Amino acid sequence: MTLPALFLALSMASGTLTPTAPRAPLQAPPANPIGTAVLAFKERVHTYLELHHDAESKVAKQTETSNPAQVLDREAALGAMIRRLRPTAKEGDVFGADFLAILTKEVHDDFRGRAAADRKALIQELPASTRIGVNMTYPAALPLATFPAQLLRKLPALPPELEYRIVGRHIVLRDVGGNVIVDIARNIVPTIPS
Repeated sequence: MTLPALFLALSMASGTLTPTAPRAPLQAPPANPIGTAVLAFKERVHTYLELHHDAESKVAKQTETSNPAQVLDREAALGAMIRRLRPTAKEGDVFGADFLAILTKEVHDDFRGRAAADRKALIQELPASTRIGVNMTYPAALPLATFPAQLLRKLPALPPELEYRIVGRHIVLRDVGGNVIVDIARNIVPTIPS
């Protein structure tokens, strides 16, 4: 018997050393649900971005021009290709239920800190005949008002191909180059008290 083994045997026999039970493997702490949801949203944005770049590769490149008709033609072609590449797109595909809860909280927190006049200025009421949906062209009649900077800083940054928009009581994820509504978070913008 080796000296360390003999010492161990004698210590255990005398009661000065008790055997220890094998330890369970260390488990990772539970993931932060907010971080997990934001990461999942960013992954879905990245997946959409790959589709956007695929669509861009399938339409004529935009040449430098001062002709607005050519710019609009390219935008329409890109939008049509995006819709063709995601024919089954539906609400929640990019925002996701996990991130929607975070987005709702951030929007509500932001609006709670604003004066009623400021909130009213941010919300453009949709005309009754205006419908918006995923994969639709962002309606030309709707203004492209600046998204509130304070709220924008609280949300995950988007690549330049995408932007957040407030449309009525909804938050829209808009493809800038194709002018396509990528996703909608419906009815999360608080109503304005009368």
